[in-house]
Amino acid sequence: MSDTQGEKSVVITERSIHAYLEDLAAREPTPGGGSVAALVGALAAGLAAMVANFTQGRKKYAAVAPEVEQRLTQLDQSLQTLEKLVQKDIDAYGAVGVGFAMPRGTAAERAARSAHIQQASVQATEVLFAIADACMDVGDHALWLAKHGNANLVPDAIMAALLTEAALQGTVVTIQSSLGFIKDAYVVETMRERLAAYDSVAEARKEALSLTR
Repeated sequence: MSDTQGEKSVVITERSIHAYLEDLAAREPTPGGGSVAALVGALAAGLAAMVANFTQGRKKYAAVAPEVEQRLTQLDQSLQTLEKLVQKDIDAYGAVGVGFAMPRGTAAERAARSAHIQQASVQATEVLFAIADACMDVGDHALWLAKHGNANLVPDAIMAALLTEAALQGTVVTIQSSLGFIKDAYVVETMRERLAAYDSVAEARKEALSLTR
C-alpha cells in the first residue's frame, strides 16, 4: 500500500480517487473486484440520478414526474448502499485473508483456521450478493430513464445501464469463484440458485444498446 498505517484505517471512499487507484494497482489483495464493482455501481447510480434530476420539473416530462421522483429517491438510496459496499467488500475479503494467514501447525489450529475461512468466505460472498442486487436496481432505473427521462441525456442513462451490467456480470463471476471456497453444500446450492436472478441482465444490455439506434 502507498499510504501510512494511519491513513489505511480511513474509509476508502473518503479518500481521493488517486489513492484508491494506487491501492487497487498495488500488490495487495484488497481492494479487488468486488470493491470495484460496488464503485462502478455507485457511479452508475449517480449518473442515473443526474438524468432524473434533469428530468424533474420539466413540463415536457410532467406525465412521468411522480415516477421520476420515486426512482430518484431509490437511486439515492442505492448510491449510498453501494458506496458503503465499496468498503464492506474490502473488509470482508480482508477477513478471509486473515483466515488464510492463521497458523495451522496443530489439529486445533487447523480447525480454527478452517472455521474462520468458511465463515469469512460466506460473509464475503453475501457482500457480493448485496452489490449485485444493488446494481440490478440501478440498472432497472437507468434503463427506464433512458426510455422516459430527459431525451438530451439518453446517452448518460444508457451509460449508467451499461456500467451496472458490467459491474453485475463481474460480481457474478466473483461469486461463482468464491463458491469454490465454501464447503457447506447446502449454502453453495442455495447461492447458485440465487444467481439465477441475474440472468436477465444480458437482455437489459441489448435493450439499452437498441435505444442508441
